[in-house]
Amino acid sequence: MNIKAILLASTLFLFVLISSPAKSQPYITGRSVALSISDPLKMYGAYCNGANPAILASPDNPLTTIVLPSLGLSVSNNAFSPNYIGQNLVEGKRLTDTDISDILSRVKQDNLNLNGRLLAPILGFSNKNYALNALDLHVRMTATIPEEVLHLVLTGWEEDSLYRFSEVDYELLAYWSTSFSFGHELAPPEWLKFLAVGATFRYIIARNYLGLGKHEGSWRVTRENIETQGNIQLLSAKSGDGVGLDLGLTGSFQDGNSVFGITIGNLIGSINWEDLKVTDISFERNEGINMDSLVALDYWKYFLHNTDSTYYVRDFRTPQPRYLLFSLQRRDFYGKNRGDVYLSWYQGLNTVPGQNTSPRVSVGTEFLATQVLPLRLGIAVGGIEKFELSGGFGLRLARYRLDIGASWQRGIFYGAKGFSFAISNQLSLIF
Repeated sequence: MNIKAILLASTLFLFVLISSPAKSQPYITGRSVALSISDPLKMYGAYCNGANPAILASPDNPLTTIVLPSLGLSVSNNAFSPNYIGQNLVEGKRLTDTDISDILSRVKQDNLNLNGRLLAPILGFSNKNYALNALDLHVRMTATIPEEVLHLVLTGWEEDSLYRFSEVDYELLAYWSTSFSFGHELAPPEWLKFLAVGATFRYIIARNYLGLGKHEGSWRVTRENIETQGNIQLLSAKSGDGVGLDLGLTGSFQDGNSVFGITIGNLIGSINWEDLKVTDISFERNEGINMDSLVALDYWKYFLHNTDSTYYVRDFRTPQPRYLLFSLQRRDFYGKNRGDVYLSWYQGLNTVPGQNTSPRVSVGTEFLATQVLPLRLGIAVGGIEKFELSGGFGLRLARYRLDIGASWQRGIFYGAKGFSFAISNQLSLIF
């Protein structure tokens, strides 16, 4: 049994088999995941939160909707797929020098980056031009493991080699949000058939934060000594609050089938944490091991000559993902009300867990084989995902909507390095 292989495989498996890169931007719904987030112009009712609030003023928006408990989940990494883990990091397999070199080459340039997000809408309502998302649960995380740390885990220390830990990083946020959205129709110019603007106001109740502040450190073993030094700030908070503001615009051209939209997400958006706890840990050692003291507990307790102190910071903020979202929809693309085609351009404006500033272009299509069972496909390139292929289906009954979607990033099926899944429920009471 190769313990190193099991430890590495177990860690990676949690991040690649469950789900995809964290889409901390628009709402994760079964429909949007199936269409690679290309469909913000079709996220009606309370789902407009995180998409485009101006949609509430659209004549196609159902008059009254209720969002039932739903779930969206997304986890990924940038280096390893379930196929790779199953073939190379299985119990009983001994890693060869070639295996180790291949593993390290996959993370050498960008380190090993892990991202995750969970979104659980609990309850939402909409009536005419207004929507209230009463309670949504959000969990976001990101972590970075540098190539040097993996090298140390897989091979053990090499004499006189210096290992630095300054690029190790992680951040975890958990919070609830309540959002109020409205849309307002405007008088359109002659070349438009319809025009509307909208806004979403968001209040955040933060529940947990874990992260690293300033941190640096190194480790080296020589023939005579263990040389190590470092300083780590562990950050944690258990309460806070914040606000967010999204602005949206949508309209349709005179043909009635070509629709466009623009969203500025989190134009204002941050979380203010109360009483951030900072644990400042310093350690250093530049000496050998005293063989006569190995059985003494105090010897190991102070082996690194570590000291720590704890204090609290009152003003600490974490920004929300700020973005621009441009979207187009071509209705009745296949004729006879058989389905639509969507195109969106997502541009992150800041770097936060699950988002970078690389643009992301996505295309999706919905085909109604029957009016009850829409089938969906999507593809996207760019952004934190690099490449995404998605699919899913819906169930459209008289008053009930069920949507299920899944997507794969940087590969497909078990060869992908990320996977997203979402299931969402909505009642449309009046049309």
